[in-house]
Amino acid sequence: MTSSFFIGANTVRGYAGDNRPVLRVSTPEPFGSSGAETIYLVFDHDFSLFTGPVTARLTMTSVDGGFGANASAGQPFVVSAHGLTADPLASIIDDTQPDGSMSWQTYFSTHVLAADAAARTAISGFGEVEFDVSALVNDWISGSNAIHALALTGLNDSSGNDFLHGFLNSSEAPGAVRLTISPVPEPSAWALLAAGLGVAGLSARRRGAAR
Repeated sequence: MTSSFFIGANTVRGYAGDNRPVLRVSTPEPFGSSGAETIYLVFDHDFSLFTGPVTARLTMTSVDGGFGANASAGQPFVVSAHGLTADPLASIIDDTQPDGSMSWQTYFSTHVLAADAAARTAISGFGEVEFDVSALVNDWISGSNAIHALALTGLNDSSGNDFLHGFLNSSEAPGAVRLTISPVPEPSAWALLAAGLGVAGLSARRRGAAR
């Protein structure tokens, strides 16, 4: 996770062992801050095992962001899943990656792609929420996008409200993030990939669930 509220060299937080169970997505420049809170997910998986086209659903666990600026039924917050053009782990400079090539603000403004319309979800409370990331995952499978990572942002929210909405970090809460892809190489199976949040704990696990 990156945020304008983080000061010092530690500009990317949420790695495994950071003791940060909740990460946040915000609207651009919430409450007058410079920048937006963004969650990055990186998937360490061989997507060549799949044959497209596929349907892909990203499941996140929506929770209290801790600052009283959550989405609600009366004030929903549109969060979108975006493809990326560079690896956030390698690119963003922070104390964990001092050899990165750019600041988190530069990365956000230059390497976050427009979100597919289907990958936008209105968050209206807490619990599991889904994003249709089929277009992005099909790009990974075809090789047209070699960066197997995505960003969750509030760029497509047009409510005019300031949101700082929380999502569970799967490096602290295993299973809180799932990527479900259908079909998979074995016709009778589904693939579930769990990825850490906030460019953290970013080794994905493949778990099969019979359907």
